[in-house]
Amino acid sequence: MSRVRARFLRDDMTVWRHAGYDANNPYGGSWQAPQVIKCRFMSSGDLQRDQEGGEFQPLSTYYIQSSIVKRGDRVLLGRNTDIQPPTEAETVRKIATCTPLRGSQDFTVYTG
Repeated sequence: MSRVRARFLRDDMTVWRHAGYDANNPYGGSWQAPQVIKCRFMSSGDLQRDQEGGEFQPLSTYYIQSSIVKRGDRVLLGRNTDIQPPTEAETVRKIATCTPLRGSQDFTVYTG
């Protein structure tokens, strides 16, 4: 990770990875332990199109340098240690990647 760009990642973001189907909770699935990563946060964002082709207005936009976030995961600004994502956690709908001139990838996460 570039030290120059990493200094702009000042916010914390908690990520709950979706672990898949859980027979004990068929409507919610199960979640992996929360992880905290550094990010840059922006409320809202430009109109986006998700993988199914539907347009949506993002609730939040996160800029990160880690590829641990996937579609369907839940994210929340700040540090949180709850095993299950709280109700205010947002669902990831789209992830865009970009490769700057220095070679490492940057990721833009849109929630909705």
